[in-house]
Amino acid sequence: MTKANKTPKHRLKQPIGNEVSDKLVHEFITAVSYLLMPDDFKGTALYKFLIRFVRQWHIANVDLDEVIVEGIKRGIEYIQRHSEPIKKPESWLRQVCLNILRAKVDATIKDERKVDQLTTLTQHSHSLLAESELIEQLEFLEKALNELSEEDQVLIRMKFLQRKTYEQIRQHYKYIAEGEGKTAPSVQALRKRESRALQRLKKHFFDLYEGGVSSAP
Repeated sequence: MTKANKTPKHRLKQPIGNEVSDKLVHEFITAVSYLLMPDDFKGTALYKFLIRFVRQWHIANVDLDEVIVEGIKRGIEYIQRHSEPIKKPESWLRQVCLNILRAKVDATIKDERKVDQLTTLTQHSHSLLAESELIEQLEFLEKALNELSEEDQVLIRMKFLQRKTYEQIRQHYKYIAEGEGKTAPSVQALRKRESRALQRLKKHFFDLYEGGVSSAP
């Protein structure tokens, strides 16, 4: 009695679908592999085509060999996924490589927008911080000014808040002095008085400000 021939499992052939895909992949690679040759006419044409868009789109630091290899890789994946041939490998590869370059442009634009947004936010936060600090300093300055004598306060307010000249300030004191039968201070005397008042104001300010900052939570 003749035994039926049985093929061992380990000798079974691959599914037909895989065989078809492998064959189509091989055909695709054969059709586009020459494009990587440095002296091939169509390969040179592909490079020039891509270079034109690289320059037109201002793409920096791009390796066209890597772009073409990535395009071939996508072609292989497409064939394996759909089990169907790429009918015009050269045209298909050209379009895919162009899409890869376009994606690089989009990525660059997104990165630039992120940098711009981050810069804007940073500048805004710095501006808010500076504004907040300035308001706080002005509050302490007002307190320090109130620590001065009334005479020093009047002098500093006329000079720095009302923006009066020394001569205008002297005229103010002259009017008062005439009413009291006194002599008005000279401009030189006003300068010295202002300098001493500012020294006292500075001391009061830093005493108050540093004390307030150190006691802040």
